[in-house]
Amino acid sequence: MKYPNSIRLRRKGLALAISSVCALCAQSAFAQDSNNDPRHDENHEHDVLEEVIVTATPIRRDAVELSQSAIVLSGDALAREVGNNIGDTLARLPGLSNASFGQNVGRPVIRGLQGGRVGVLNDGMNSFDVSAISQDHAVASEPFLADRIEVLRGPNTLLYGSGAIGGVVNIVTDVIPVDIPEEGYEGRALLQGNTAADEILGVARLDAGSGNFAMHVNGFYRRSDDYEIPGPAELYPDDDHDEDHDEDMSGVLENSFLDNEGGSIGGAFLGDTWRFGLSATFYDSNYGIPGAHSHGHGHEEEHEEDHDDEGHDHEGEEEENVTIGLESNRFDGVISAVDPFNGITDLELKIAATDYTHTEFEGAEVGTVFESDTWDLRLEMGHTPWGAWEGTFGAQWIDNDFSALGDEAFAPPSTTETAALFWVESASFGDWNIDLGLRYEDTQVDATPFPGGREPTFPGGELLPLSRDFQPFSISAGVVWQATESSNLAFTIAQAERAPNAAELYSDGPHLATQSFVIGDPDLQIESNLHYELSWRLTRGPVTGSVTIYRDDFSDYIFEQDTGLEIDELPLYFWEQQDAEFTGGELELRWDLGRFASGHWQAFGFYDQVRATLANGEPVPRIPPNRFGLGMDWDRGPFAAEVLWIHASAHDRTADFETPTPGYDLLNAEFSWYVNAMPELGLEVFLQGQNLLDDDIRNSTSFLKDQAPQIGRNFVFGVRSAF
Repeated sequence: MKYPNSIRLRRKGLALAISSVCALCAQSAFAQDSNNDPRHDENHEHDVLEEVIVTATPIRRDAVELSQSAIVLSGDALAREVGNNIGDTLARLPGLSNASFGQNVGRPVIRGLQGGRVGVLNDGMNSFDVSAISQDHAVASEPFLADRIEVLRGPNTLLYGSGAIGGVVNIVTDVIPVDIPEEGYEGRALLQGNTAADEILGVARLDAGSGNFAMHVNGFYRRSDDYEIPGPAELYPDDDHDEDHDEDMSGVLENSFLDNEGGSIGGAFLGDTWRFGLSATFYDSNYGIPGAHSHGHGHEEEHEEDHDDEGHDHEGEEEENVTIGLESNRFDGVISAVDPFNGITDLELKIAATDYTHTEFEGAEVGTVFESDTWDLRLEMGHTPWGAWEGTFGAQWIDNDFSALGDEAFAPPSTTETAALFWVESASFGDWNIDLGLRYEDTQVDATPFPGGREPTFPGGELLPLSRDFQPFSISAGVVWQATESSNLAFTIAQAERAPNAAELYSDGPHLATQSFVIGDPDLQIESNLHYELSWRLTRGPVTGSVTIYRDDFSDYIFEQDTGLEIDELPLYFWEQQDAEFTGGELELRWDLGRFASGHWQAFGFYDQVRATLANGEPVPRIPPNRFGLGMDWDRGPFAAEVLWIHASAHDRTADFETPTPGYDLLNAEFSWYVNAMPELGLEVFLQGQNLLDDDIRNSTSFLKDQAPQIGRNFVFGVRSAF
């Protein structure tokens, strides 16, 4: 039995379901979506702008007619881009970059904004790992298991929390089934390896159902050695560095291995009106932190800015590699309905419970243990039309308990509780579409003393316990004018606010994985952003694409300031606030050259840039460089290929004590061959060449860029199957 169209998320063809994006005001989409069928037949269109209908939202129109810019990866487009982490998967898309920590850990950066400003969702609910508080903390999600990945750029995604002031990335897996496969079952599998890290990866999923019941199961297994690099690990070698740890050696990046595995199981009852579902997801990962070593750092009772290394004798102490052990157990439930009550067209209640542990090992010894236990409850209800207006309102409650235990814990135990209300509306008037929305939150952040009685020294001299209460309020509006049958113009304006998180408020200690000493400020105020965005989109014809320009005026922008000082040989950072201005734009074009005897050819390209400046005239730290990309798609019968070249400019507009980052040229290519093995089983054999120029690639958005380049020349080979 199929679940009713008004609430189910269509899995096939060109229908895009954005349950995580569903009630946003001021949404639009510039979609990269390809056919889920891996066969490259004469109708295969790669990533052309196609009709993408949002069906599980009050805004039921083509995604390109909505007002917020978005990218959707699925099918072949997702298969070509997917990497070992969500940051790497999205890093080659316009306006997106990767806050990498080596090759194996990475969180998305959207238009220069990262960390707590970018929301990462799993099937519309927050991921609730601790990746937002530090770049070495991995996102506990496996991109290879995603049906699609949806990226919404800009602050209008605040339906999902004030932390999403920069945008939202939603990883859609449908672990809780939303329909029953037409043949009663369907699935897919992947087996691949690579040459630069001796990786082996296996991924599989199965969906099945009968009558009113459906189930889903998936799993993955990955083992990867230290990866090869094209040159020295250290970008700026230190002549005084311990000879026993010669970072100038080329060839292999020490301590860059990755071993992880995980899986999910879910089930649902699909009735004519109601849907009930449950799921459990497990994720385990062990990985090294390149360039991070323990030095037996002690924590001083008092921190003085003129601190030096006198009296600290580290000679003879053996440095130990820092490795991470991550474990996440997550349980989700959902109740949804169509026309459950008078005046209500659809209802959805979701709950997620996440138990997350992140352990930093110094050699074989346990260093610091991060634990995060979270409950997330969310209710959305769509109302019947009020004249030309239709929309959704709802509420959300989140409770997060965080602790970091160990002598080198950089943040005290804390509890963050958030209650929120939101409301969005949309209306169409001829060639004009209008979207409106707002969100109100009450967020309380409480910190308790460090275990063992250690007293922090914040800039204001305040001592724990401390408690802060914030009330962020955000409002946004968007309008789309359908100028012609093949083009539209969209404008968005939003006033968004974000409450500082516990790490920004209360950090006070050494963090070995990032090789830094971080001190928060418990007097931080709400960060606000006035966002303007203008887009023009060409949606039909042989040439499609978009041009977007934007501006973000931040009041009390929160950032980590490098002081140029050290504590226990670690750079000292303070969390500070200052007004800031972000301006930038993105250009995306695709030209369908046509079908010839040699095959179907399409050319594409993009350009993106962002410039970010603090009120004192200094650059904002860790901003991505300007980039320019060109590529070509080809397919003929069962064969397909793609070539992509990206040039990134040198990033030398740096903040105080931030080192310049050289530019690079990235050349990737893929060739695939579809084999119709059996009537119900298709196999696709593929070969990818990554960083074919073997260039030294450093991400200016990364804390680890000077110690850990991205992977060198790498060949990925494997087979995908679907049935």
